[in-house]
Amino acid sequence: MNPLAKPTTETTPTLLDCPPPDYLKHKPLFMLPYAPFDGPYVNDTDAMYLSVGLAQWRDEDETSELSAKVWRMPDQKWSRQSEEIPLHRLIDLCILLTKTFYQTHSTNAVSPVVEIPAGTFEYQKESMGLRRLTNLPAAFDGEYSRIKQRLKQLRDELADVDLD
Repeated sequence: MNPLAKPTTETTPTLLDCPPPDYLKHKPLFMLPYAPFDGPYVNDTDAMYLSVGLAQWRDEDETSELSAKVWRMPDQKWSRQSEEIPLHRLIDLCILLTKTFYQTHSTNAVSPVVEIPAGTFEYQKESMGLRRLTNLPAAFDGEYSRIKQRLKQLRDELADVDLD
């Protein structure tokens, strides 16, 4: 059984060929095998995973900020570089955050598995179950509320534009 996600025919190649590093300081709560869903880069990407987790800059003794990360693997090694995020990836990160933390009940993050329906991400043909990889930090409640407010603002902004 894979610790990240229930394997699908779409995600198995990434899970097998490119397991994520466990030595970096960003500690994922959820990781999405992203290579098969990377929009226009789907057949030529170095973005192997998207994650929402504990920030690498966190002060482990006092707070645990949450962050999003694009896990890149250029040239057969994991990149520690900060990067600009293409806009479709930014949107996919927002979708991942919403699905894993705010989907159907007050907080999905307390659930050990979050279901991601087929069609949520570009080229995604099968539903996925993402497993929570670690316990939530003590400071989660405050972060949860703040991010929820930002998502509400994003919702309001999206309601104000004509996307049709």
